[in-house]
Amino acid sequence: MPTTVVGLFLIVVFALPGYVYHKLALRRRPERVDTAIQELLSIVFAGVAIDLAAAAILALVTVVASPRAPNLSQIILRPAPYSAAHLALVTWWLLAFLALALAIAVVFGWEPWEKRLPARWQGWRNDRARRVRDQQSAWWLLFHEHPESTIHVGCAIDDGSYVAGRLHSYSKAPVENGDRELTLSGEIFYRAPEDPDGGILPSVNAASLSARRIVLLTVTYVLPEPAAPAAVGPPAEVSS
Repeated sequence: MPTTVVGLFLIVVFALPGYVYHKLALRRRPERVDTAIQELLSIVFAGVAIDLAAAAILALVTVVASPRAPNLSQIILRPAPYSAAHLALVTWWLLAFLALALAIAVVFGWEPWEKRLPARWQGWRNDRARRVRDQQSAWWLLFHEHPESTIHVGCAIDDGSYVAGRLHSYSKAPVENGDRELTLSGEIFYRAPEDPDGGILPSVNAASLSARRIVLLTVTYVLPEPAAPAAVGPPAEVSS
């Protein structure tokens, strides 16, 4: 445990990038049931890798641009006296290191290039994730098959009724149990038991369903329509 303010700050500098990466990566993946030590180790390992990458980039900058940089050997051999004598220089480089490490954590945790990959690569990544990753929710797999589409869900209930609507939210828990909930929005279609027709519920904009009552779930992916190309041709004549 750190015993000084400087020690606490250094712990935050080296651990924060791993925590940020871990939290951002969880948004793109289904939740996992990990022990506290597993979660801690994943944050530590990610943080070490990000910190090493940031240190390598800053070292490259000092070689190429030759800015005024702290003496690394003095920081290692005499950290307190050297930092006290060059407080502003050390502080600015620590802040630059933290900002760069956080930027790396955000980029690799968010992966903004994922949607720009060729369709074949995206299909390969998705197929591999389905085969390799453990603790995957069936709902997560179904609802992330086509992330760019609008998802419509139909649910057959155990009492014989049927409910359908646009997917609003769902439980990302990896444990398949009846405590999960699924919410629909937009126009909610409902067909009561023994009713051959059914219809849109008036004045209802959302509905919540318990996984314990769902016996069949269907998913429809509605892809956005491509924009129509602008008509190219000679300008229309204006009659006087």
